[in-house]
Amino acid sequence: MNLSPINLKKSFLTLVTLFLSTLSIAQSIVLQENDNRPSIDSNSKELKKTAFNLVPSSYMIQYAGSIGLISLGTGWDYGKQKQWSTDFLIGYVPKYNTDRTKLTLTLRQSYTPLKVHIRKRVTYHPLRTGVYLNTTLGKQFWYKEPDKYPNSYYKFSTRLRINIFVGQDFCYKIKSNTSYFESLKFYYDLHTSDLYLVSGVQNKYLKFDDYVGLALGVKLQIRRK
Repeated sequence: MNLSPINLKKSFLTLVTLFLSTLSIAQSIVLQENDNRPSIDSNSKELKKTAFNLVPSSYMIQYAGSIGLISLGTGWDYGKQKQWSTDFLIGYVPKYNTDRTKLTLTLRQSYTPLKVHIRKRVTYHPLRTGVYLNTTLGKQFWYKEPDKYPNSYYKFSTRLRINIFVGQDFCYKIKSNTSYFESLKFYYDLHTSDLYLVSGVQNKYLKFDDYVGLALGVKLQIRRK
């Protein structure tokens, strides 16, 4: 795998900036949720601690999703009902018909507003939605088109994709109180990117599955002491 140090540094700095911005937004959301409740110092401290806690609250593995054949990541869950989640994933893309394999970096923001208790330890979230930014590492990809191309020849960056998704998940709460993990979550997402969405609108001959993809994932949530 031949990755340019300059491109790798730019990609890393971009995602770090986006991640810190997301944490700042998350803090505002979490604190706002508490505005309508009685002001209690201990609750405020706990909310601030949650918003700025860099220790992950979950780990995940995902298949497909336009971020790699297989992706591994970690996440931070927050909100009164843990309905918000910020995830960071590293994906692996086989070389297929290209000359090398590739790595991707993804920053994802998820929202699961609804919860249905099916059984004592099984919870169903009928709506899982959000947005994620994905970048592919490699010197052949770029944010801004190279000078060799006419101005505005390419309308989209080949390095950065903006994606939206909608899906569902099932959560099983682990019975043992001594387990490191608190729950196991299975999810699926239907997703599309800015490029695919525009292509789908402009090219009527494309089928639904030409611009909408499916992702399957497993998320392990850590037990907090």
